[in-house]
Amino acid sequence: MNSHLHNQSQSQCNQPLKPRKKRLGRDQLSLLEASFNANQKLKAEHKTELASQLGVPPRQVAIWYQNRRARHKNDVMEHDYKNIQLELGDVLAENIRLERQVSMLKHELNQVQQMILLGPSSSSATLLSVSGSSDEQANSGSPANMICNWGDAGNDDIFPVEELYTCMIDSGT
Repeated sequence: MNSHLHNQSQSQCNQPLKPRKKRLGRDQLSLLEASFNANQKLKAEHKTELASQLGVPPRQVAIWYQNRRARHKNDVMEHDYKNIQLELGDVLAENIRLERQVSMLKHELNQVQQMILLGPSSSSATLLSVSGSSDEQANSGSPANMICNWGDAGNDDIFPVEELYTCMIDSGT
């Protein structure tokens, strides 16, 4: 069996070696790139024309095109991936902002519910103040930044529910 492998390796050595492909020069690459940018699919006539202009076999032009399409596909995928990552970051930041707003609104709702439950026994001059924690929030027109207040309705045993409701509705728009 060893002699068979030995004979096979000798026969391969006796065969003439294929000439190595030369690397393409800058001018050749720029011509191929320009051609690729114009049309990513290579037609037979164009392949032979490019091969004769470049002084390389048509097969080398075809392989270059095939490799360039694969690189282009990878570049597009990487670009899309980066865009998706950026969008994900924006969505996550928005999610955090909304979660904070929901938490703040739940807290405000709890305060209002407590005020309603306390009803007439609470003081007649009540100030409900809602404000954001940052200057950006304070300048926005979101409901969390509205200030609602009501004073003495003229009667200690009547809680100004209508005013509270109106204030809450106005804040929601």
